[in-house]
Amino acid sequence: MDNLDKKLFHDLKLKGRVPNECEILIKECFNKKMRHHSLAKIIIGTCAGLFLTIGIVYAGTKVYERIWKEPEKVVGFNSENNTITKENIIISEEEAKRRANELLAKMGYEEIIESIKMKKNYATYEVVWDIVTNKNTKISINASNVESFSISNDSILSKNIENFRTTEQQAEDTARDFCKKYGYNLDEYTHVKISSNMNSEKKSYIWYISFYKEYDGIVNPYENISISFVPEINEFYYFSVSNRKYENNPVEITMEDAKKIALEEEKKINTKYEISDSKADLNIISMNGEAYLRITDYKQMQEQSSVDYPSESWVTYRTDSRVRKAWVVTIKYNIPDSINKFDGSYNANDEQFSYYIDATTGEIIGGCGNYDRMVKRLYM
Repeated sequence: MDNLDKKLFHDLKLKGRVPNECEILIKECFNKKMRHHSLAKIIIGTCAGLFLTIGIVYAGTKVYERIWKEPEKVVGFNSENNTITKENIIISEEEAKRRANELLAKMGYEEIIESIKMKKNYATYEVVWDIVTNKNTKISINASNVESFSISNDSILSKNIENFRTTEQQAEDTARDFCKKYGYNLDEYTHVKISSNMNSEKKSYIWYISFYKEYDGIVNPYENISISFVPEINEFYYFSVSNRKYENNPVEITMEDAKKIALEEEKKINTKYEISDSKADLNIISMNGEAYLRITDYKQMQEQSSVDYPSESWVTYRTDSRVRKAWVVTIKYNIPDSINKFDGSYNANDEQFSYYIDATTGEIIGGCGNYDRMVKRLYM
């Protein structure tokens, strides 16, 4: 048994979650005496089709189940496919009302609920309960996760708030006091983003503070507490908690392999321009259908990015809303100076695109037209 044979036997038999079909096949291969063929070649050649059929991948040193499923095509924002179904709803209307009243009491609002309705996020396909009180305080509660919510009180902005000021450090301290007051421990929220409504500390009179969890130094934008408030009077007009489940999947795919996977797919697309650069960063992302649309129907993706494209013809692909660690491979193009960017033929999507390569399985599980800008907007 050569080194590769030993590695395959060790990796597939001892470390991975090997389905019964594969285990039987591996045992049979080792029990046979082969004179002219390497055992490694036999296993690789015979198992490849079986792995694909039963939905597993061999990545790095282990066997993993594939996570990517054929996405559902949805045409138009108001399509019947976008209607709310029972499987989207775990929190009942009564539970949502009870939770809303708890939040109102905890945050000192003596108000009563006047309306409640379900609303669907067409980007994430998550359902929320939209609640409005008699004093126009708005509460949004995730219908599948009662711990994720937002509460806003726009009436504070109608006060004479332009006279109030604070420093950036004091703003962060105030936000931490809010969290402590409402029972949120920030020990696990190690990344902080601070911004304000003006371009200087002295002029700012509204502050936006967000606290994020990090895993191995990687910020998770889907686990955060965000607060917007007016200094001195120390009243918030927005408070939200996002608590989406993060799978914390292991890194089995190398950065170079991730780049190869993305570049191979990108070569199949006729962008008309030459690739000028590519980079890869390890991040925490949410699965989506953007890369699938780009790969399967690049023309459609380009057409619907125009401002006047009819919303009823817009195509999206619905995927599982899973939060995973992935290599974000950004591919940039060299756009010649001779290109007229104002004659209607130019498309900003041609400048760059980022593929999400799952760090464990190596599958393409999403993408984004301008990932760097999105990250900067979220938590930088």
